[in-house]
Amino acid sequence: MVKTNLNIFSEFYVGIDIGRYKIDGVKIKHNGKRSDIIGVHSVPYSSKVFDGDELVNEDEIINGLVEIGKFLKIDIEDFITTAIFSDKVLFRQLKMPKMRNKKQIIEAAKFQIVKELSISSSNITVDVDLLGEGNGLSISTFIVRNEDIEKFKSFFVRSNLPVPDILDAGYFKFNYLLESKINHGLSFFAFEDSMSTYLQIFRNGRFLSIDSVTGGSEELRENNAVDARVHYLQLSDDIQRIARILISRYGLSNENIENFVCISERDEYLNEWVESLKEMDLGKVNDYYDFVSLKREIPAGAYSMAIRGALENAKSKFLHKEA
Repeated sequence: MVKTNLNIFSEFYVGIDIGRYKIDGVKIKHNGKRSDIIGVHSVPYSSKVFDGDELVNEDEIINGLVEIGKFLKIDIEDFITTAIFSDKVLFRQLKMPKMRNKKQIIEAAKFQIVKELSISSSNITVDVDLLGEGNGLSISTFIVRNEDIEKFKSFFVRSNLPVPDILDAGYFKFNYLLESKINHGLSFFAFEDSMSTYLQIFRNGRFLSIDSVTGGSEELRENNAVDARVHYLQLSDDIQRIARILISRYGLSNENIENFVCISERDEYLNEWVESLKEMDLGKVNDYYDFVSLKREIPAGAYSMAIRGALENAKSKFLHKEA
């Protein structure tokens, strides 16, 4: 979402996923279309880091980043991609006339968002994803407070790591392996965070929208299969409701759902969720690891973000930086 450096000569790409229960890091070497994994490391938190959505223990994050940096031998030449917490990113869809370039579109979107949210434009950073629509544009807008960006970047500074080159939205951190698999038809992707669950809809590989429901992996009790079953039946029912709303909103009721893919911060319960979703008549349901053919010992979010870094750098696609 936010591009901070122009490190265009990198061969090594690092994805760092600061999750609710652990920090994952993956380092790859990318050469053309080939990506080789150089190192993988995970650091579970030794004490509680979040109380609901509130961050209550920054030291655990700092210590985890220090360990990740040492294990992966991260240096200033590595291209780093990470993701800001999902609850810190606001999503809005806007419709606007066509404009000359992305910078003009972002400024127009910011003007509209400032009016809607009654917030100063100097306090937010905005990025956009564009969909053509007749003579106008349908714009997916992502808004982050600058203070949250600076807080997230400070974790890396305090860990003596380079500031990330790309700071993405947390609910997008799995998308960059997924997108190559959903080129045709209607697809849904659901991500269960600790407090909320996010549902994205894609058509022919193109992101259309995102919605969410309250309730996430924090509700699960350790090693309690009965509670997990009840939790995922309720969650799957809520997800089905949102899926139908999105299908109706975009006039897609005549199209079949080709793929329904899900993943959770608590991957030990992923099979339980898959089985619950299969009961909801949502088409072919897969867990993320099976769908993208990823070994389960590889942290999915961190690896996906490392791949994004390589693809962004290879395309020289530099994202908007300033508010």
